[in-house]
Amino acid sequence: MTHLRRSILFVPADKPERIEKAATLSTDVVVIELEDGVSPENKEFARMEAGRKIEQMDFGNKEVALRINRISTLHGLEDMKAMAKWVKKPDLVLLPKVESAGEVRIYDDLISQMKAELEFMVMIESSRGILNAAKIVSASPRVSCLALGVADLSAELGSQMSWDAMFAHRASMVLACGLTGIMPIDSPYLNIRDETGLLKECKKVRELGYTGKLCIHPSQLAPVNGAFTPSAEEVARSRRIVKAAETHGTGALMLDGKMVDTPVIKSAQRIVEAVERLDLY
Repeated sequence: MTHLRRSILFVPADKPERIEKAATLSTDVVVIELEDGVSPENKEFARMEAGRKIEQMDFGNKEVALRINRISTLHGLEDMKAMAKWVKKPDLVLLPKVESAGEVRIYDDLISQMKAELEFMVMIESSRGILNAAKIVSASPRVSCLALGVADLSAELGSQMSWDAMFAHRASMVLACGLTGIMPIDSPYLNIRDETGLLKECKKVRELGYTGKLCIHPSQLAPVNGAFTPSAEEVARSRRIVKAAETHGTGALMLDGKMVDTPVIKSAQRIVEAVERLDLY
């Protein structure tokens, strides 16, 4: 199934009322947070609450992701052990601070032992992760999107988080995602009161090729969804491309005097499937 992942909202698992609230909001993905958003003394409680909510709640047409702790930590091991016991699993597991393809393969092996059909959203938050992104996206077929975290990255590099300072790193993420056709997801905009700045950044990253953005507050959902929703014109053209491809068959074709090849057709198919699923147009 094709999903729009325009808005990805983080909610701490040790605040169950926020998980319940998130299920009523317009976010495409609810990320139940076990990592940075939960203090060490609350990890066990958060783990139990995450399991309860995932198993018992109805999130409607939203995807549910679980952000676990790194597998190299005791908390990460406990997260995986807990998830293995849940009858119902999340749709996605968000892998934090990934720096190598080997890490992804470890997660893949563990999830495979659970016989769970779920995908990975991989967070890249370091220079090592950026440099290994091309290998990371190819490490497992479960990897369906790559998310950038500029706060940790800029802290490691000693750089600013400005657009110019982060442009090259954002662009490199899109290139890596292009290797396997997965979704690039942008870092959260940290000033929750600056909607103008948020919209400006959304426009820029969408032009780069990003398909969605991490969100840290419900007030960001409407602007982000609007910025990453395909326009009526884009949808209409995508439908024409899909129809022409179905008529023409495999390979490239001409439409309105322009060549349309396989990658363009696949992109059009994703847009059409996603907007029809959400009944947007």
